[in-house]
This record gives sequence, C-alpha cells and structure tokens, in this order.
Amino acid sequence: MSVYFRPSLGIIMTASEVFEKLLAEGCNKSHFSIHRSEHDAFCLVKRGNEWVVYYSERGEDYPPEYTSVSEDDACEFFYTLVMNQQHWHIVGFFKNENDAKQLEEKLKSIGIEAIRNDIPAYKHRDDPRYRVFVVGKAIFRVIEVLGEPTVTYA
Repeated sequence: MSVYFRPSLGIIMTASEVFEKLLAEGCNKSHFSIHRSEHDAFCLVKRGNEWVVYYSERGEDYPPEYTSVSEDDACEFFYTLVMNQQHWHIVGFFKNENDAKQLEEKLKSIGIEAIRNDIPAYKHRDDPRYRVFVVGKAIFRVIEVLGEPTVTYA
C-alpha cells in the first residue's frame, strides 16, 4: 500500500489524540492499535526514542512502514494510513439469510448502504453465516436509529 505523507502540517497530535480522532471519523478500532501490537491491525508504538508504525498479523509484526523520533509526525503518518482504509463495521451475523435481508432492508430504509459478506461454511460444510456490514461513519447513524449493534457469533 502506498500512502502519501507530508510531515508537519502544523497540527500537533499525540498518540491519544490520533486514537480519538480516528474513532470520530468512523474508523473501526479493530483495524488499528495505539501503544501496543494487536492482531491484524496497523500499530503505532513507541520503541525507545522512536515512534514506529507497522502492521501486525497473527502475532507477527511486519517491518516498519514509518519511523520517527517525532510523535506528531508519526501520528500524522498513522492517521493518513488508517484513514486511507475502508472501515467496515459488522452490524449483523445470522444463521438465517432472511434475517440478514431484513436488516439490509431496514438499513436501506434509513438511508444506509449495507455490505453483505457471507461465510459459506462457518463451522463445517453446509453451515453458512450471513454477515451485514456498514462502512465508516454510517455506524453512527446505525447506533442513532437502531441502537448499538449486538452481534453474537453462533
């Protein structure tokens, strides 16, 4: 992934601030991590005197995508990197496809586009699951109108 980055836009940002700013933009917090490694996420951590941005997958940290002694510059890079991703939020996980379709229709009726990404064999063959997602800030509208999604994985 290529990320355009121009350091020092004049806005001083700390790691805690970048976390809050990303959440406010509708980013999915399972896609990024601040101050520690998380599985399948971009991470921003301080190692010694340097701030490091890297991807961690299944416990394996990839080589750094960016390193800086400046927390602000690292935060700006990290913010740009995370914002360049599409952030899906799961709002439904069903055994029955009709339940997923009903949720899609409900979302459509309030002006939210849903994305389906089904699992054809969840625990075994012939055991499908039907997943419904929304992207980015649409999660705020979902919460406003329908309440906090309670997704159970059965």
